[in-house]
Amino acid sequence: MADIHERGGSIVVNCQQTRFHLAEDNASKEIDVKKLTILIAFGNEEGAKPVVGSRQKGRPKAKDEGLEILNDAHLRLKTGIHYALVGRNGTGKSTLLRALAEKLIPGISLSLRIAMLQQTTEDVASKPSTKTVLQQVVEGDPYRNRVLEQIDVLSKAIESGDALAPVSAFRQLRHENLQRDFMEVEKMARLRSGARGLDARKDLVVWEKKMEESTACVNLPHEEINEDVIAEETKAAVGMLEDLQAQMNNMQTADIEAKARHTLIGLGFHESKLDKPFSSLSGGWKTRCLLAATLVQTSDILILDEPTNFLDLLGILWLEHHLTSLKEDSPDTIVVAVSHDRDFVNAVASETIILRDESLTYFAGNISAYDKSIRHEILRLTRMKDAQEKQMAHMEKTITNNMRVGKKTGDENRIRQAKSRQKKLDDRMGLQVSAKGGRFKLNRDMPGYYADGARQAIDIPKLEHGVDIKFPEAPDLRFPGSLVSLEKINLKYRAAPKPTLEEVDLVIHMGDKIGILGLNGAGKSTLIRLLVDETRPSKGTRTSHPRLKIGYYSQHAVEALKNLGSSKTELSALGHIMACAAAEAGEDLNEQEARKLLGGLGLSGRTASDVPLAKLSGGQLVRVELARILLHKPHLLIMDEPTTHLDLPTVHALTLALAAYEGAVVLVSHDRFLIKCVVEGEPVEELSSGSEDEDEGEARGKGKEEDSGRRLVYELKGGRLVEKSGGVSGWETGLEGRLRKLGI
Repeated sequence: MADIHERGGSIVVNCQQTRFHLAEDNASKEIDVKKLTILIAFGNEEGAKPVVGSRQKGRPKAKDEGLEILNDAHLRLKTGIHYALVGRNGTGKSTLLRALAEKLIPGISLSLRIAMLQQTTEDVASKPSTKTVLQQVVEGDPYRNRVLEQIDVLSKAIESGDALAPVSAFRQLRHENLQRDFMEVEKMARLRSGARGLDARKDLVVWEKKMEESTACVNLPHEEINEDVIAEETKAAVGMLEDLQAQMNNMQTADIEAKARHTLIGLGFHESKLDKPFSSLSGGWKTRCLLAATLVQTSDILILDEPTNFLDLLGILWLEHHLTSLKEDSPDTIVVAVSHDRDFVNAVASETIILRDESLTYFAGNISAYDKSIRHEILRLTRMKDAQEKQMAHMEKTITNNMRVGKKTGDENRIRQAKSRQKKLDDRMGLQVSAKGGRFKLNRDMPGYYADGARQAIDIPKLEHGVDIKFPEAPDLRFPGSLVSLEKINLKYRAAPKPTLEEVDLVIHMGDKIGILGLNGAGKSTLIRLLVDETRPSKGTRTSHPRLKIGYYSQHAVEALKNLGSSKTELSALGHIMACAAAEAGEDLNEQEARKLLGGLGLSGRTASDVPLAKLSGGQLVRVELARILLHKPHLLIMDEPTTHLDLPTVHALTLALAAYEGAVVLVSHDRFLIKCVVEGEPVEELSSGSEDEDEGEARGKGKEEDSGRRLVYELKGGRLVEKSGGVSGWETGLEGRLRKLGI
């Protein structure tokens, strides 16, 4: 069992390996942990440890047990495989990854090098730092930093001229290394049982004596050290320094700096920004810098939790190429990625891990292949179950008829036939096809004793459904006209050398679906502020329909809600929505209506009413902001990076809702899947139960032709807004060519 503090609680980990399968010298870089249980314990008593173990399905969890993330799961990571970890918001993906990165899971070797980019980087990014951007990346490897620190300590001690300084430095560093090894031995003794546990506790006694001797050496007064010991340990200090320097030479420091520059430029940094202070960067650029530091590290396992946040499409494409090239450059490296960007995950991952119902399941393919496979399986099993139910109904009718006729006429053959069919109906109904596709045989496919003797029932798998998001119908405008019109717009900030927007023309009508593409810094957010009338142009005209209502989702909405939650610690999502209804929409929203609105977006029960805003996850805060937007019943939805912080099922649900919205939509996003489906009209394949017929499937794909509004994709570049005839795919192809031209 291991634990670490997380959000006011403690991550508690237990698994089968804690008792049976730990090995001291496990050189394998693969991870295979069975019976893994992870929970976040919130104990009132300091030091209290909850009981961790299997629990019966359906049994209510006691409050003091905490929040369970995994229960008897199987964690399996194979060398060289790139995994996509998917699951709903709040299922514990980030907690699982942190437990893995912090090596809290018993059985993970301490020598395994794990590099991780966390989704939440505020703690690291907010720390005061005097380093430049390049230094922050180069010095971001903790293993390398530890070696450099030990080299520095030994070098200064040897060069000091003091005969006892190398001895003191050697003893202190040796003691620190022994402490790290002692922690592992102590864990073995605590977790093992039986004969292996007895051996581990004997080893612990030996190590305790070693630690006592080492502590005594560190604390021994200098005057009590004789000359022979000084000479011997000075030589040992020189030998330790040579070993550490050899390790540094193997790390190839010059190559690390070149790799850091290459990575930073690939993620969007200009060469001139590399020598700027890290503390001067904005939050998004700091996250990019931390991502670069993670990628530069030499690691056995690379963990990326939402790496595409704050990246534009050029940075996302570069990251895709970089992770794909790892399969050749570092064929043994394991990659585990979590992302809301479906196209990115499909390009990077070769296998998928699904976190659902406190368990882990694996699929040999990417997200799209998994969705396709599971839909086909659902359709196959649904048809099998329907056919079997018809067969069972016919058999029940035959049994009833034979029993009635047999008893009436005294025909024992009919009665025996009815009993035989009843036995088949009771025991032999269920799966007719084995997992390998052959005919099901009970003694082969379900060996062993079963109390009821029945074969496995047809269990139709469930898809990971997102929430059912439905935007309200846009109110009638009463008289026609464009919603918003921008004519010859120019906007220049005083400190800027050239205009941010230049000669921009844009007209938005009811039913239009408009996508705006552009790299970071192109001026997309400035254009959005003009559309919502938060900024005045330097030149040009903005006009809008007099009855226009705009629903605006800002890319900074989550941060604003976090700040609001910090200032109003007791404010819940329910209270916030009811307050917004009164202040912004000018209407009183009762609790039942507010709960219905939030529940439709996936925030229901005590999560909506009892959990403060400050403790909600990023994905939950996105839902709160969407609920606020829906209060106004807008004619025009302006969405600026709405998928950040959302899980893939919710992104899918949001895509369906925006595609079906009858009002106008202006979408700014780097999510290619979202723009292709909402703006360009590509069919959104619904995650249904698989029972729909082909006509219904074809009907969904005809939305592009039947929609009356315009579908336009624009690129904002150099201050000018230009329509892209090739759409998202054409823009992506252009960026691919730009990457090849730049050689990054």
